[in-house]
Amino acid sequence: MDGNVPRGIFTLPLELYLCFFQELHPPDLLSLGQTCKLIRNTVNQRHVWEAALRASCRLNQVFEPSYEPIEELSLGKLQRVALEPWRRSASFAPQSSRKIWAMWGKGSTASSDTSRTETKLEGEMYDGMSFEEVYVVPGGRYVLGMTEKYVCLWDMGQTGRASWDSGSPKLLHASIMWATTGSVTWSMSAPTPVNVSSFRFATCEDDLCFRVFEVGPMPDSCAIREIAKFQGVSPELAPDDFWVQEDRLICRFDEGLLVWDFVKSEYIAIPSRGKVSMITTNGNLVVAWEGSNTGVWTIPRLKPLEDPSSTLHELLPSNFTNGIDLDTIRDDDHHAPRRQIHLPSAWYCYPPHALEYATLHQVGIQKKTIVERYLLNIAGGARACSVKTLVSSSQPMDYIHAPQYQKPYRMICGGLATMVDRILSPTRGYKTGFIQSVGDGALQRDADKIEYVFKEIRAVVFQDFSYCPVTGRAAYIPLDPPSIDLANWTALFTSFLSFIFGQYWVDTTISMIPIKGPRVYGIFSMVASL
Repeated sequence: MDGNVPRGIFTLPLELYLCFFQELHPPDLLSLGQTCKLIRNTVNQRHVWEAALRASCRLNQVFEPSYEPIEELSLGKLQRVALEPWRRSASFAPQSSRKIWAMWGKGSTASSDTSRTETKLEGEMYDGMSFEEVYVVPGGRYVLGMTEKYVCLWDMGQTGRASWDSGSPKLLHASIMWATTGSVTWSMSAPTPVNVSSFRFATCEDDLCFRVFEVGPMPDSCAIREIAKFQGVSPELAPDDFWVQEDRLICRFDEGLLVWDFVKSEYIAIPSRGKVSMITTNGNLVVAWEGSNTGVWTIPRLKPLEDPSSTLHELLPSNFTNGIDLDTIRDDDHHAPRRQIHLPSAWYCYPPHALEYATLHQVGIQKKTIVERYLLNIAGGARACSVKTLVSSSQPMDYIHAPQYQKPYRMICGGLATMVDRILSPTRGYKTGFIQSVGDGALQRDADKIEYVFKEIRAVVFQDFSYCPVTGRAAYIPLDPPSIDLANWTALFTSFLSFIFGQYWVDTTISMIPIKGPRVYGIFSMVASL
């Protein structure tokens, strides 16, 4: 046979190559393009990297409209943004791993220097009103901010197209939603995706009026539209938390749960008894944690919504029947310290028939912290204690670098990432930065190799913050540093608490003490490697 005639894989038509390549992750495409000139030319087809970017968005739970319109991105920028999650994740890895990305030549991660720029996001002036809560939609393009009177949405511009330094130091909101006249908005839920181009969130006003909003399809429409409203909750109830799950709004009270399907106009009020450290829902199941143990219950069948003017007295039953008894969750591990439970951000989509979470607990006499990542099997439905699988366990880490109390974590390339903001002491100052797991993910099962790397960004105390690890952008509401007198009082108070409760309890709790002061709302981007 003639040796110059292509054989085997090289005889396949271009269409088959494209079908194969569109199923690969961006780093695999990068490696494949280095094999030979023929494959490299095929890999560098534009629609291959468009598919790679969309696959990267699905894998890392990123809002795809952050990069729209994709057609305006050059091929080089398209490759860069598709590979950005892996490049940013590799920047936390040891030096040997960074060399692989430095060879690519489109953003070396060898330098440990971090540059940053800030853009102040402005809302409507209303009697000197300040922002209370903030959320960055994964992808870093859209930001939600809440005050007592309104919710703002900012569009930072197409992610990956222009340099962050070229933007304006100030940015006005793209849309705004005002609270009901005479009411005060006291809380806002985290945004959750509806489809690839829209998301939803909810607010609660001081008269226990719950409002659900939808934004999209984006980027064509950034208007905040109210799609449902629920009023009539008894003023005797004390709301703790609420979140949007598909077409349902779930509200947690001290007395129980309210599940409201705002599309079918159905609801159910589930009384509860006992206390737990964390509770959430997945599909038609309620999952709760106490210590290291869990409990799973099935949500009863919903019924048509009654007159909105009526109050939900079912959450205050005279006798406990047909409810959730949280006291059935027993923490059998009495020898280990009580663990904090951390759930993924509301944007995260759980695996089928499972629920992911992480625990944070203290080990050893040196007061070190360990993060353990679990996958809870809920395929069997409701039962007292569901089966859990340990995915990874971190090495002991300093408590000042550990995740904050009950703060959700983000996902990036299968690992965990979150932001840390801690008030240490008047002499040691503040610790603000990012932590990222190294060696975690579906392919890594050796628990001894899981590490968390902390990178400090600046010394600032936050009222609230939200972080997108894929882009390195964080929105924050900083507080002015405490005064000398307040700092000295805090140090004396923490010394007393550490004597009574132990140093670890103080270290994980004192960061929640509010410090009053003027607030400024801003967003900054990590334009270099973290």
